[in-house]
Amino acid sequence: MKRTAAVAALVAAGALSLLGLAGCGGTSQAADDGTTLTFAAIPSEQSADAAMKYGNLTKLLQKRTGRQVKFVKSTNYNAVIEGMVSGRIDVAEFGPLSYVLAKHNGAKITPVVSLAPKNAPATYFSYGLVPKGSPVTGVAGFRGKKVCFVDPSSTSGYLFPTAQLKKSGLNPQKDITPIFAGGHDTSALSVKSGKCDVGFADSMMVDQILPGKGAIKKGDLKVVWKSTPIPNDPLTVRDDLPADVRKKIGDALVRDANKPGLVRLGICKNEATCTITSDTTIWGTKPVTDKTFDPIRTVCAATQDKQCTSGG
Repeated sequence: MKRTAAVAALVAAGALSLLGLAGCGGTSQAADDGTTLTFAAIPSEQSADAAMKYGNLTKLLQKRTGRQVKFVKSTNYNAVIEGMVSGRIDVAEFGPLSYVLAKHNGAKITPVVSLAPKNAPATYFSYGLVPKGSPVTGVAGFRGKKVCFVDPSSTSGYLFPTAQLKKSGLNPQKDITPIFAGGHDTSALSVKSGKCDVGFADSMMVDQILPGKGAIKKGDLKVVWKSTPIPNDPLTVRDDLPADVRKKIGDALVRDANKPGLVRLGICKNEATCTITSDTTIWGTKPVTDKTFDPIRTVCAATQDKQCTSGG
């Protein structure tokens, strides 16, 4: 497959590192060996054990496809993008922006589902955060501050925040000091600790995951800005896999990737302790299509942000 200039730039910048997956930067699609699948995910949490976080989904894919599923740890968003573009990853969880970037840069992939809470929209929000006691009351007050972002390819940790900064009259390259934390947890906790004066992270991390772990408590962080709804992370499948394998993966993600389904298959003992990811609010999945992520493209078109095309 021909490499786009944007992907080549990513490699030249040395931004890619997918642990345990040699040759991720190759230009041709990986041959399907008929026995294994490679599963990767963007690193939304720096402190999480990714293999454990996705353990139940990995077991589900193994059970439904009959193949060994290898979960590979990604150290940054671009590693997953490039892994899909090069065909070295078969199944991946992207963020909304990193999915759009992967498609833009030539990845032959199809979004199947997004992770979702029970009886709730498959959406979340980006939060602008300040620490307890901060006099800052809105994003306009971020001027001159050390601002924590997540990753240049993060939707709620970079794209939507930079759009709001521009809307508030700030130049993200000149009017603030950006710090890339690498994960939503690290970004939020850096604001709490004072490493960053202010910052951005996704709502699920701030409202559910970190409080659930005891990492933050009510009042530690103040939300001074909330974005419009953002479509949840998609789980995607590589189009070059055999049709029967793609169907098995799709059926598993749509029908069985929920708490009752995992209990029924013996992967979880009961719904109360069953997890899909480290976000305990996630109950299952909802089907999506490429059009689900048009709101991301709309923000990209409005901001003309370079991340929308280069990804790095």
